[in-house]
Amino acid sequence: MKLFVVSAVAGLIFSLAGTTPAHEGKTESQPGQKIERSMPVSPQVTVTLCVSSGTLTVRGWERNELRVRSADAGQIELRRLDKAKDPTAPATRIDVMVLDHGPRVNPRLDCQALADITMEVPAGATVQVQTRDGDISIAGVSAVYAGSQNGNIAIERAVTIIEAGSVGGSISLKESSGRVNLSSAGGIVEVANVKPTNSGDSFEVGTVSGDIQLDRVSNPKVMAKTVNGTVTMTGPLARSGQYAFTNMTGDVVLGLPHDASFQLNAKVSEKRDIVSDFALKYIEPPPPPPPISTAPKPGPAGTPGPAVAPGPSAKPGTPSKPGAEAKVSPPAPPKTPVAKGHPPQKSGPIIVVDTQPIVTPYLLRRVQAICGTGDATISVASFGGTVRLKKL
Repeated sequence: MKLFVVSAVAGLIFSLAGTTPAHEGKTESQPGQKIERSMPVSPQVTVTLCVSSGTLTVRGWERNELRVRSADAGQIELRRLDKAKDPTAPATRIDVMVLDHGPRVNPRLDCQALADITMEVPAGATVQVQTRDGDISIAGVSAVYAGSQNGNIAIERAVTIIEAGSVGGSISLKESSGRVNLSSAGGIVEVANVKPTNSGDSFEVGTVSGDIQLDRVSNPKVMAKTVNGTVTMTGPLARSGQYAFTNMTGDVVLGLPHDASFQLNAKVSEKRDIVSDFALKYIEPPPPPPPISTAPKPGPAGTPGPAVAPGPSAKPGTPSKPGAEAKVSPPAPPKTPVAKGHPPQKSGPIIVVDTQPIVTPYLLRRVQAICGTGDATISVASFGGTVRLKKL
């Protein structure tokens, strides 16, 4: 789980850097002077921005124009990435190149600047931003791809796709819709009032060492995983929704309306409980099959047991005396092979060593129950915490 989340976050961060096509234009400034750059763009433009350190602020507006401002950058270039047949047509893809002050700055290297950046983009834009050391704030756009290696990410009013990852910071998502994928290695994730744009929009969130707090998430498929944190979800369930919660060491707390209808499939530790405010009708699992025994079955009373073959000393055809037991010679001990040039060894018992590793499985118990008519499905796997079902 840890490797999966960290690799996913790192992949998101390092995949957002722009390429280097031809220059569209540039504006230079002196230290301490505010710099601003703008150009007309398509209403559905895709804008990429990357800096080494700095706070990135992006806001959607009603103009079909891209505007970039900074008081720290030495140079800002708006590079057009689309290959339009008509160069006067509004751009559909722009890479914002930010450079520092100084003569040693390499204009071909992206993600090197140390500067705070503010951008205004059309409301229908797709924004791809990253900073290695700084916070990100985005509001009022169509789609968001955001990554910060050591900073917090806050997203509001995105409407189609939200993907965000932070290695050392928290993530906040509010008043948004669409397909969601959030991951944080060392911070909490807070989500409020998120709904699907299409019927198949899923919601996925994962942390390594941080809590997950979900409030009013109405996507039909919700998956939340954490290694070391508490998973909390409050709000109504989507009809026929599918919810999956996995927690290694923390609790899973679900706050649901009093008329919630769901089927619970839980795997919990033998030392932990399922605490529910709802009346649950438990479903008994099918009994396990009887163990297969290799011992001979005893016959009915008066039936002789299995015959015993005579030993090597018994002579065939010679009846044994009444009341006397047949003498059976013990089998000869196996001979230990002797290597050439070595004295013979004394024969003894053969000791067989089992080289298979001993695996100690988790002591888990499975619980299946129904509340109401079981419209939604809730699957919970908690290996070291308590599962709580609370009425709102």
